[in-house]
Amino acid sequence: MILQQLVQDAERIVGDMPPPMYGPTPIKWIIDLDAEGKLIGCIPTTGSDNPKKDKGLVRPAPILSRKRTSGVAAVLLVDKPSYVFGIPADDKRATEKTDAFRKLIAECAAATGNPTLTAVTAFLAWWDSGERTLSRLYQQEVGDGDLFTFRVAGRLPIDDADVRQFWADKSYAADDGASGALAQCLLCGRQTVIPKCLPVPIKGLIGGQSSGIPLVSINADAFESYGLKDGATSGVCMDCGERFGKALNHLLAADDSHLGVGPIAYAFWTRQGGGFAWATMLKQPQPDTVKQLLSSYKSGKEFTAFDQDDFYATALTASGGRAVIRDWLHTTVGTASAQLAHWFARLQQVDEYGQPGKPLGVFLLARSLYRDPKDIEAPVPKALVQAALHGTLLPAWLLTKAVHRSRVEKTVTYPRAALLKTILISQGIWKEDSMTQLEPEETKPGYLCGRLLAVLEEVQRASAEGNLNTTLVDRFYGAASTSPASVFGNLLSDAQPHLAKLRKKRPGTHMALQMRLEEVLLNLTGFPRTLSMQDQALFSLGYYHQRAHDRAAMQARKAAGNADLTTIIEHEEDDHE
Repeated sequence: MILQQLVQDAERIVGDMPPPMYGPTPIKWIIDLDAEGKLIGCIPTTGSDNPKKDKGLVRPAPILSRKRTSGVAAVLLVDKPSYVFGIPADDKRATEKTDAFRKLIAECAAATGNPTLTAVTAFLAWWDSGERTLSRLYQQEVGDGDLFTFRVAGRLPIDDADVRQFWADKSYAADDGASGALAQCLLCGRQTVIPKCLPVPIKGLIGGQSSGIPLVSINADAFESYGLKDGATSGVCMDCGERFGKALNHLLAADDSHLGVGPIAYAFWTRQGGGFAWATMLKQPQPDTVKQLLSSYKSGKEFTAFDQDDFYATALTASGGRAVIRDWLHTTVGTASAQLAHWFARLQQVDEYGQPGKPLGVFLLARSLYRDPKDIEAPVPKALVQAALHGTLLPAWLLTKAVHRSRVEKTVTYPRAALLKTILISQGIWKEDSMTQLEPEETKPGYLCGRLLAVLEEVQRASAEGNLNTTLVDRFYGAASTSPASVFGNLLSDAQPHLAKLRKKRPGTHMALQMRLEEVLLNLTGFPRTLSMQDQALFSLGYYHQRAHDRAAMQARKAAGNADLTTIIEHEEDDHE
């Protein structure tokens, strides 16, 4: 279904759709000829300060219907030095490549009668007539992967309609099925010849080659189905394969229509082009845009005038030399906007300093679950995007990963705290607008134990007066978050000398911390022997909220110029009452 939609929307997505079997191609050198084929010069199309990395001006040009492997396959009028000139000389197949390149041009000239091709043929004959070097054409260094094309009397032959039609016919004929029998295309429904392979490789996937990878790849008998070989297993005609391939590559190349997280890449589009930049909202959401989205959602007003427009999303990964569609979504802009508003409302959380946190993108959320962003697995961003746009529940295994990461790092980051809260809301533990900051009335043991650990850590820090290499959290976070009864008795006993020291040297700080301890312990009738996974998540949030609250209080104290925390605590008590 999603491929059918890409075929239908290809013109709107791409805009100026390239001709059949043409695609955006970086051409670095243009060999300028007169009408008789005499060399005028060789013009570089690079415009950057680093010509070695600049591949040249991107323009519609002939493309191959399949990737080059070990064989020889020439492209009409646009190719590398090994095909155009037979250079480098140490290429053992240089002669075979140049013969194929010239043969293709000669075939096109005979079929079209285009005079520009005669001029190109004359130039290539001149080139072969004696020992030539690329230095005759230009002074700059050329790379083996640079692409050349020709301009004759001010016109590029690749832009001529008859040349374009020849290349399309040639490409389509070259990829006909082995039997040449007609079959029904599964996308357009026409009776036509199904090609051996889809014509446009998918580009821009992590783990895939820069030249692209096919959506269908049959390279062994074991992958065949019902006796169908090669492209017959997919049942997609050449025209449909080209259209959805070009549309998908266009979406994956644009910043505002694609989202890449770990190994997975999402492409977004709408039927009429309405709505906002969906990929940007999930990648780097801007506070003002999110605020407007939330405001329209809460007031019941439409966020976009195109709320009835169809909205589509598809997810792809690279796997074993081919592209795989992992997920797809079809809804409306209005529905997707409402779900996105729910998503950002659930994610609302104070940052590490107790201030309203900035909106979080999918990458930062997924990144919070791993030591290295390279380790991100495809199911994680897939689950996040599904929840953000489709309103699906976040899975329990995501909670396990978040809790485990906090235990390994012995801390809770802002993105992970927001994600923990969102997962718990998704599982029905809390209401959507709760747990955005410290909840003094929350009495769940896991949450209170997390708060208690944060307060005890602050007692230790205050007593050490900065002379502290390892905190009790560094040593006991894992045990405290899984089996509180095994550690908190000793931790409370160990805190008494620190409190005694503070009572003598810093009475104001002692009073504030003692009141915090009493506040937490008041509702904690006992320490659980073990905590479930949900309770461990609550522990992480309790620890995070208490630390963020304490940091905010410390900043408020510094701003007010007070000598200790007494005034801040008094205001906090008044607020709680």
